[in-house]
Amino acid sequence: MKILSIIVTLLSLCVLAPHVAAEEDPAAVAAKIQSAYEKINDLQADFVQSVRFEDFDTPYVSKGKLFLKKGKMRWDYHEPSRQQIVVDGERLLFYIPEHQQAVKSRLGGESDGHLPLQLLSGAGRLEQDFQISIEEEPRSDQSIALRLIPKNKKSQLTKVVASVAPSPQVEGLVIQKVTLFERNGNVSTFSFEGIQINKGFSEDVFTVKYPKGTEVIESP
Repeated sequence: MKILSIIVTLLSLCVLAPHVAAEEDPAAVAAKIQSAYEKINDLQADFVQSVRFEDFDTPYVSKGKLFLKKGKMRWDYHEPSRQQIVVDGERLLFYIPEHQQAVKSRLGGESDGHLPLQLLSGAGRLEQDFQISIEEEPRSDQSIALRLIPKNKKSQLTKVVASVAPSPQVEGLVIQKVTLFERNGNVSTFSFEGIQINKGFSEDVFTVKYPKGTEVIESP
């Protein structure tokens, strides 16, 4: 279940950001990201996840679709195998059709996975949860990369790098890639395409229907 917390963590960064001027400091950029994020009602995007494990040269690549609303999120993995991850408030559901198994659990208050829920409810701020600096200075295409170091000493992450770039869809920047560095040496990169913001979709997206006979495990 460890990877689930890491996956959910990056949702704190999947936000719409206004234009970033080259002279602005990291705190100002973070404040703009947080301000814009609070105006997002819903978001959907295609994603590619690449995980490079410490002892393996070849990364494990997955593809799927992301859905996000205030306090709720869903990850539909389509390749190489089907998986569904749904967060609804404080509850998390991990469903693997191939295994006919669904695991339900509660997100802990101090876990990595709880950070995005604080942001979704307006109870958290990037600058409160991370030490923020510039990973890469703004380029000619106006893209920029932020380095975020978790302040929580118990975090499984040592660093998060979020890359933002101009979007033709909206006025401003969107997070296009997030890289998560774990203490065990694993590195996970999520790239986003086809980002759609405030287009609207049914709440039914967050209801997972699994067939009769599926093993449902209630985890503490």
